[in-house]
Amino acid sequence: MSMSEPVVLDPAALDRLKEWGGEELLSQMVRLFLDNSPERMEQIRGGVDGGDIRESEKGAHSLKSSAANLGAEELRALATSMERHASEREDAAVAALLPELEGAYARARAALEEIAREAKP
Repeated sequence: MSMSEPVVLDPAALDRLKEWGGEELLSQMVRLFLDNSPERMEQIRGGVDGGDIRESEKGAHSLKSSAANLGAEELRALATSMERHASEREDAAVAALLPELEGAYARARAALEEIAREAKP
């Protein structure tokens, strides 16, 4: 993996969750992300499509936090950037970031679904 290639999931963040609460906490956090993130993405898309940038900002803020908890670095960075642009009412920049965010989200989700599958007894 090259240095410029984004980190989908930072193993250190996952290890931290295991240290704090074992496999159970990790599974819980992964499940929460998988359950709640589609709604956050819809909120972001809806804000972009409907011209309500405040909705995109709120969705990006929530997504940023949950991505950070799980070490989804690429997703966290893009959500942070989107939140900042949205807070500055830079609609075009937010819309331009959406395809990148969608890609990062898909990669993070796939990696987390893999963890969820492995965690099942």
